Amino acid sequence: MTESNSTLRRSVHRLAVSAAGVVLLCALYLVKPASTALSFPEPLRSIADQVISVVDVNSVLVATVVLAVVATVRKLSYGIGAILLLCLGANLTCAAVRAWASDAPTVLLPSGHVVAVAALYGSAILVSAPRFRPVVAGLGFALILGVAGAAALVEPISVYGLVASLVVASIWWALASILMLYSPVAAEREALRPDTAAIVFSRHR
Repeated sequence: MTESNSTLRRSVHRLAVSAAGVVLLCALYLVKPASTALSFPEPLRSIADQVISVVDVNSVLVATVVLAVVATVRKLSYGIGAILLLCLGANLTCAAVRAWASDAPTVLLPSGHVVAVAALYGSAILVSAPRFRPVVAGLGFALILGVAGAAALVEPISVYGLVASLVVASIWWALASILMLYSPVAAEREALRPDTAAIVFSRHR
């Protein structure tokens, strides 16, 4: 009963995070705060173009398949569902927001490139082995910063637009992490090591 209550409590917290993200997005596009596009030194633009060109549909699909293979190898059947939920949900939501808030200033709209990379980053965190998670987290964070900077150079986007991009990915990460809370493998490991706070995301070594 205690384990069940703990899982339920975590699920409610993540649902609250997801709901807060939806409210934040709606507030942003209803208020439409005045903002200007970020600017960086022009010599960096050529590098930014190369970075953005790498983040296309094909590369995102390949990365998604690789993560699904990792989940399969690690016998995380729920992990495959979490990856699809996060990646498809975040990217479709980004497109939907851009269509719904088409009358908002372009600089406020989420960047598809940043959303795609953030969704892949979140997916990697969910299915990576605990011993590799710090490395995945560090490299993923650096990648998001790089793509966000490149997007700011190539696209007209403001701080609000970048925040919106991360919020979109966070909404779906919270929902995908709920799915992982109920992963049978995670449940077995939590029963064996209930004293570990982060065990709910732990998998096979």
